[in-house]
Amino acid sequence: MLQSNVRADIRGALGSNASHRVRNIGHVPGVVYGRNLDTKCIEIDTKEMDKALRSYGTNVLVDLQIGSEKYTTLVKDVQRDPLTGHLVHIDFQQVCQNERIHTTVPIKLIGKEKVESSISVIQQQLREVHIECLPNHIPESVEVDVSLLSSGNPLKIADVEFGEELSILNEPYEIVVALTRAERIVESSDEEENLFEKVIEGFKDIK
Repeated sequence: MLQSNVRADIRGALGSNASHRVRNIGHVPGVVYGRNLDTKCIEIDTKEMDKALRSYGTNVLVDLQIGSEKYTTLVKDVQRDPLTGHLVHIDFQQVCQNERIHTTVPIKLIGKEKVESSISVIQQQLREVHIECLPNHIPESVEVDVSLLSSGNPLKIADVEFGEELSILNEPYEIVVALTRAERIVESSDEEENLFEKVIEGFKDIK
């Protein structure tokens, strides 16, 4: 499990106007909460936080240094401006190393090149999986081998080995990936021309 260190400060004022002022000075507002922790409203240097997210993603433990206190947290929610992509707000959940937590991780398909062809394509229907595990066991992603996938036999959650450290919270019947036949592509210009002529003839018959 990857781990990052980020320094944060307690926000002095709350509300939308205060949040705007925080963003105007190059910080992003956020909160950190936990089962035995009073919710803290914080602000973090936007460039530092953005760099951490782009380097590690959201499946990373973040050690938040707030004054003299350090909190091990997990990123729970990231809000970005839909137009600019700039960070708007971020939520952290404090975690304990000996307590299992719920989170989601992306699914990474391996072995696609062994089954995909000009007539068969992979359709990934599930792109992330819900898991329960100890914080240090959270993977960056889970790998699903599709090299033996065949048409008409989709791979379900129940068919995948995720490892002993992870408890999968998805329903076992959920389809992860399937192999389907690609639509026929007209490659020959002669075939395209013949098809066009048939369409024209059809219009003539209607008239």
